[in-house]
Amino acid sequence: MEEFLLVARNITQAQHMAAVLARGGLHAGVLRTPSALSESGCSHAVRLRAQTAAQALALLAAEKLTPQRVYVRTAEGYEEMGG
Repeated sequence: MEEFLLVARNITQAQHMAAVLARGGLHAGVLRTPSALSESGCSHAVRLRAQTAAQALALLAAEKLTPQRVYVRTAEGYEEMGG
């Protein structure tokens, strides 16, 4: 199953994004960004199902929350989505 990672600046932003998504009816979890994807080694991300990614990004945009990077995880690994 594909999933998306929305990389946040810090844990606070990741928690805020997850709360916005929950209020919008989407399930999302907060986790440490995998080390291979983290420039600083200490960022956090929000994980959600790929089927909900477009709705999630719209909810975040309405709250003026922008992820630093967006990745899709497939069987082959992570791929950064263009923006």
